[in-house]
Order: sequence, then C-alpha cells, then structure tokens
Amino acid sequence: MVVPPSPPPEGPASVPDRIDSDDDLRLFAARADAEEAVRRIGQEAWLRLRTEESGHLGGLLVDLAERSDEVTLSLTTGMRRSGRIEALGSDLLALRLTGGELCLLSRGAITAIRLPPGGAALVGDRPVGDAVDRLDLRSALDRLVAEQPAVRVTVDGSPDPVPGTLARLGVDLLMVSCPDGSTVHIPLIAVVEVHLTDN
Repeated sequence: MVVPPSPPPEGPASVPDRIDSDDDLRLFAARADAEEAVRRIGQEAWLRLRTEESGHLGGLLVDLAERSDEVTLSLTTGMRRSGRIEALGSDLLALRLTGGELCLLSRGAITAIRLPPGGAALVGDRPVGDAVDRLDLRSALDRLVAEQPAVRVTVDGSPDPVPGTLARLGVDLLMVSCPDGSTVHIPLIAVVEVHLTDN
C-alpha cells in the first residue's frame, strides 16, 4: 500500500519560514550597509591621503596666511619666531610677530612650521597664485630702504643679528649702517631674517 504524501503545512506552520526569510533579508541588508560604510570610509581615507601627498610648502603658507592663524616657525639659525603671516613672496614670508613688529623671513630658512593645538588640519594642497611669485625679498626691501628703518639682520650660519639701519640696497646685496659707524654688506642669498625694529 502506497502512502500518499503529506499535504504542505498550512496556516501558522508556514510563518517561521517567512520569519527566517525576513531575518535573512534584514541580515543581508545590514551586511550590505556595513560593507558600503567600510568602503566609503576607505575611500575617504584614500582621498585624504592623496590630498596630503599633494601638499606643498607654498600651498600651506597661503592657507595659513588666509586663516591668519598664529604659527611658530623654526629657522636654520636655531631660532623660533611666532606670529601671523601677513605676506608671501617667491622667497619671502612676512611675519607679524606677537609683539607687533614685522619680520621678513627667507622661505628657504624655515625648517619647521608649528600650528596651534586644535586648529584646522591644513595640508597645503592648493595652487599658489601669481601674486606670490611677483614679490621677493629684494623687492620688499626696495620698498623699505627709502625710509631707512632700524633693522636686525640675521644671516645663515649665525644666530647673532647685525643691528643697525637699512642704508642701501644693491642688486644682490644689502647694506646695514651699524651704531658704531661701520657698514656691513650682506649678500641677499645669506639673509635668514630682516627684523624691522621700532628703534
């Protein structure tokens, strides 16, 4: 005698299968969402890394000048200067010191830039405009020499500045008249800092 197959379960007996299918669907959707989130985080990290890799000194300095954040610059002489960047040139950075005086610094003499804690994460990946290229140390000094300002000029290889008055400017040379009556001739290429003093 052949026993006929049992009829499919009816009513409540089929509900657990539907619940399992719904749970599986929810689990699948949750996994897909998690994988998408991980992919997005990975992509954002990759984009951030690419941005950081394209950072350059000129772009960072432009960002800092526009934000007017206080920075601390370490120089080849071992000295540090703190203030806000007021102007940039192809080989020049004008820093307004915390005391109010102005320093013209050679960009080539900057060894480190310390940003304030809690500040924006700047990487300097932006292009630098033509305005930066038009200004250089010599042209900045040329604008000042007529006033014969009091200066302290620091040169590469020496932490001791040359104090005096900015007296004359040559093609690649500046001359400082010292308080003792002597004149010091300084090649522009050797200048680390021209600190304009109040007296």
